[in-house]
Amino acid sequence: MYKRLNSFVLLQFVLLLNGCAQATDRTLSPPSNTEWVNVEIKNPSVYTKPFPLEVLYISMTCKRKLMSMRDGQHYEKVGYNPIKIPLQKQDDSNTWLAKIAKNGGGKCNWKLSEFNLGIEYIDATHLGKGLALGTAVGATIAFDDNAIKSGRFDVFKGSELVLSPVYYPLIDSNKDIDVNDTLNLFGKVNFVKKRIVSTAKNVSIKFEPTVDESKVVRMIAPTEQKVGVYYKIIYPDGSVVSDGTTHPDVNRLKD
Repeated sequence: MYKRLNSFVLLQFVLLLNGCAQATDRTLSPPSNTEWVNVEIKNPSVYTKPFPLEVLYISMTCKRKLMSMRDGQHYEKVGYNPIKIPLQKQDDSNTWLAKIAKNGGGKCNWKLSEFNLGIEYIDATHLGKGLALGTAVGATIAFDDNAIKSGRFDVFKGSELVLSPVYYPLIDSNKDIDVNDTLNLFGKVNFVKKRIVSTAKNVSIKFEPTVDESKVVRMIAPTEQKVGVYYKIIYPDGSVVSDGTTHPDVNRLKD
C-alpha cells in the first residue's frame, strides 16, 4: 500500500464497513461523449516509478447511508467510488501515460472528483544497505467542491497543467518504529494540490519531476520522549536542525 496522507487512504475501509455502500454498483461505463483527463508522467530515475493513479469518483445518485454516532440518526452523503488506474510505459522511454474519464457513467452516474499522481522509490540499495522503501510524492488534482474539502487547492484555469517539482532523498531513522532506516522522497511540498477549472473538453496533466540525489538529508528520531527533545534533521553540509520541525527545508539545499 502506498504511504500517503490523503483522503483516499481510508476510503476502501469505510466502504467495507458500510453495508449499504457494498451493494452499490460501482461499474464505470463512460459515455461516448465523455471528456477526458490525459495524464503524462516523466519518470526521473531508474530507482523510481509512477504509482497507479488513485482516482475518486462520486455519485449523487447512489449516496452512502450513514448513522450518526452521536444521536443514532440516519443521514446520506455523496457516494464514493475509489479506483486505481495503472499508467502504461511507452516503449523504452521514461514516459508513462493514462487517461481518466470525467464522466464515469454507469447506473450511479459516477463523476470524477479528484485523483492522486506521483512517483515513489522502488529501489533503495544505491543509497544505503538495508533501507526500507518509504513515502511517495506527487500531486492531488481536484475537479469539484467535494474534493477541496480536504484542504486548500490552488486554482488552475487552463487546459494543460505542467508540474515540474524537485525532490530529494530523505533517510529517516526511527528505531522505535522500525529497525531499518526508511528512504523517502520530499520536496518543498510533498503533495501539491491543484483545482482544475477549465472549459476545455479534454484536460492534460503533465508531471515532470526531478530527483536530486546529490543532496541526501537525514532525519533521526529522538531516543527518548520528553518535552524539548525533537527530531534531528541533518543536511548535506553537516548542519543540524532540531527545533520541532519534521519536514526538511529545501531552501537549505539550493546552490
